[in-house]
Amino acid sequence: MAKYNIGGYIFDDENKAKKAAKELKAVEYILGQIKDSDENAVLTVYKKLLNQRMFSTEIGMSFLAQLRQNLLDSEVFTPEDIPPVYSLEEPPKDVTPEEKTEDTNSSSDEKVSKAKKEKADKKVVAKVTNDSLEIKRLKAINKVLLIFCIALLLCVLGMFYVSTTINSPTILDYEEKLIDKYSSWEQDLTEREEAIREKEQEQQ
Repeated sequence: MAKYNIGGYIFDDENKAKKAAKELKAVEYILGQIKDSDENAVLTVYKKLLNQRMFSTEIGMSFLAQLRQNLLDSEVFTPEDIPPVYSLEEPPKDVTPEEKTEDTNSSSDEKVSKAKKEKADKKVVAKVTNDSLEIKRLKAINKVLLIFCIALLLCVLGMFYVSTTINSPTILDYEEKLIDKYSSWEQDLTEREEAIREKEQEQQ
C-alpha cells in the first residue's frame, strides 16, 4: 500500500493525503497572515477556525493545538478565554449570536478602515496633482517673463549705446522707462521663482 508523507505525517489513504496537503497550504497561508498580528487578532483568527471547523487531518488539528498553546503561553488570556480545540467526533456547533455579531462588527470595522484609507489616499493624490499643475503653470509664466526680461535687457543695452552716441532727451526718457520696466519684471520673476521653490519643498 502506498504511503504519503505530508508535512512529516504519514497517510495511507490518498484522499486523506490530498486533504492534508490542502490543510498544510492553508496553515502556511494563515501563519503568513498572523505573523505580525497581536494576541487579540490571533485569538480572533483561532476562534474563526474553530467555528468553521476547516481542519480535519493531523496537520490542521496539530496546528490548532499549537496555536492555542501559543496563546496560553503569551499569558495575555486565561484558559477560559481560549476555547479548546474541537474533537472530530463532535458534531459541528451552531455559531452563537454573539460570535456572529463579533464577526460582523470586525468585518464592518475593516470595511470602514479601508474606506477611510482609500479616501485619504485620494486626497493626497489630488493635492499632489494640483501642486504639480501649479508648479508647471508658474514655470511656464517664468519662462515667458525670462524671455521678456532678456528682450528688455537687450533694449536697455541698445539704448545705452544710442545714448552714448546721440544725446537726445527723448531717447534718455525712453531709456529710463525701459530700465524701470525691466526692474519690475525682474522682481516679478524673482518672486515667482521663490514661489516655485516653496511649492517644490512642500511636495518633498
